[in-house]
Amino acid sequence: MTYGERIKQGREEKGLTQEQLAESLDVSRQAVSKWEMDLSRPARGKLARLSEVLEIPEGTWAAIDAEQAAASRPRDSARPWKIAAAVLAALCLALGGILIAGWLAYVNIRVPSESVQGEVSIPVEAAGPPEAAFPETLPLKSRRDFDFGDWPLGECDRGCVSFLDDPLRLEDESLWQGKLKDGGWLQVVKTDPRHEKGESGAMVTFYNLYLLYAPEAGDGPLEWSVLTRLVEENVYLDTFSAEKFYNVLGYDGWKLSVTVGSSAGALNFYFSQRPDGTPCLLTVGNNALEADVDEDGTLEIVSVDEVPLFCEIVDTADGEEGALVYTLDPYTDGFANVGLSFAPEKGGFVTVDSHNAVLARYVLRDRGLERVPRTDFSATDYPDAAATHIEFITDDPDGLSDGLDPDNVLYNGKVRISHRQQAYLALQDLYSLMGLKVDFCYCAANEYGVLFSLLPDGFNQRSFFAADFGEEYGGRGIPQFRIAWRELDNDWSPLSLTEAVLPEAWVPPETLLGWYYERLHIFRAGEAAVETGGDYPEERKLYLENGDLFVGRFRDSDWGPVLTGLIGPYPDGKVNH
Repeated sequence: MTYGERIKQGREEKGLTQEQLAESLDVSRQAVSKWEMDLSRPARGKLARLSEVLEIPEGTWAAIDAEQAAASRPRDSARPWKIAAAVLAALCLALGGILIAGWLAYVNIRVPSESVQGEVSIPVEAAGPPEAAFPETLPLKSRRDFDFGDWPLGECDRGCVSFLDDPLRLEDESLWQGKLKDGGWLQVVKTDPRHEKGESGAMVTFYNLYLLYAPEAGDGPLEWSVLTRLVEENVYLDTFSAEKFYNVLGYDGWKLSVTVGSSAGALNFYFSQRPDGTPCLLTVGNNALEADVDEDGTLEIVSVDEVPLFCEIVDTADGEEGALVYTLDPYTDGFANVGLSFAPEKGGFVTVDSHNAVLARYVLRDRGLERVPRTDFSATDYPDAAATHIEFITDDPDGLSDGLDPDNVLYNGKVRISHRQQAYLALQDLYSLMGLKVDFCYCAANEYGVLFSLLPDGFNQRSFFAADFGEEYGGRGIPQFRIAWRELDNDWSPLSLTEAVLPEAWVPPETLLGWYYERLHIFRAGEAAVETGGDYPEERKLYLENGDLFVGRFRDSDWGPVLTGLIGPYPDGKVNH
């Protein structure tokens, strides 16, 4: 007997419907259906509640596990040489466990228990890259949903929907109305109230939720028909919501979300249109959202259940019928010690440490999850600066550091980067301008950018180079860099005016800023078009082909004007701060 068979047997013995059982467990009816079909397994907390509601002895679940394990074990005679081999294998496993435990202790990995999701700790400097401690691939189960794109909507008896013939009632019971992209309208109505006394003695009201459709009618009234009944006799219908979706597996449409239990989250219906313009139901998800988990440029539908992480991913492929539904089951081999969680804002499926920094990131590949680089940058982006040893100052009395670990992965919705990588990228641009390689320096980093000094304190007054980043490099605001040149007794800067890289003699003075701009990488934002004088004698302005503006600041020297800073791009050619 399986979990699903025992749950179904217990439910039928109690005379309960799937929805009634779901209500008592604070889960969706779809969750119960999945359990009974053995498509998923209840979390441990739900097993205890199932035992209580269905009066199933708690030891039943352990007995089922043992029975299934015995059934999957191959029958064989216990020959002496096999017994010896088994003993030897056990000794090897024990020794391997000791070695692995020692290695884990060495790199300070904290393996989470099954009840804790996504909490693993490993120092960045230990034993190579952090992700090296995690499997390269994680297996996923898969099945094909041949109905995807046109799920059956179900039939509805016209006699049960009398509100269609009563315009005033239809208007009064309407929860929402939305227009389809290629014409036609959808409407959701909450109707058929049924009052019943609950367990506490208070009266509760159950409702049906219907989805209606009306084609375009020109100047005439809309002719509504019932597409489907979304929810049958449910009390948790006060949190209905509708939002548009775009580019979800190649479709645009409406996502309708209905709460179906006090703590079960939302049931999500994805409605779009057929080529002829009529509406169709793509699929139904539980606690579903949209994310590009295979990074192919279109969004997939990801349904997420509670801790430990249980996920279903709906994806399509060109030329293949329906959709593939991938199941991430925490009880599958390979997931036990990974501590995986789903965080779209951090890049999808990730493992994080106790400080919420990303240690490993996975994307959907070839019917499994494949480990990929945590960030969008590597040493190939800063080849001339990668050898510099940088000591980050995180406890900064001047408040120039945000105190974050420099190897924490930052994600702003556009780019994944760390403060360490920002520092190396800035030093690479400094090298591109000056040819300067710094063997060692201190760095203070914050949400705007990085500051460099040869001294461990005094960044406010003795930072020889500073860079603020735009969103493309994890910063905010207007990008800029500033150079503090050494002269006279300013021994805190390694940059001397006598060693400044100046434009060649053939460079016209009126294109001075453009000459510097062409040598930058992370601060370049487009092709230069026109250079003019600035608002002040020490400034020059550079306009890009798209109209954006850069402002450069210079310092006079015995050898000519030397660049000290660059700010931009200012959108639309206007300085706005």
